[in-house]
Amino acid sequence: MKLFAHWNDLPQIQLPDMERKLFYGKDIMLARNEIHPRAVLPMHSHPQEQMLLVLSGACDVVTGEEKMHLEEGGMAFFPSNVEHMVINTEDVPLVGLDVFTPIREDFLK
Repeated sequence: MKLFAHWNDLPQIQLPDMERKLFYGKDIMLARNEIHPRAVLPMHSHPQEQMLLVLSGACDVVTGEEKMHLEEGGMAFFPSNVEHMVINTEDVPLVGLDVFTPIREDFLK
């Protein structure tokens, strides 16, 4: 567990529709995701609470019966076990910062 870091120095994790960098402690995690243009992160849920901050780009967020378009500075909260999805609506990468508590152990594998 690091006390200090810089995003540029963190290892990048290559995933099918995005690149991810992680910084985390025992009970909280930051995940910086760069989601490819027009990519869709399908409906899913997890036991962790999640907050999303859009750093650049724009997306549609769907959760339950609600849909919201978010642009730079837009935020969303996903309670524990609530299904949600994110759709990059632009032809440029969507950069988002996710906060999870507790940490996503599955992201560490």
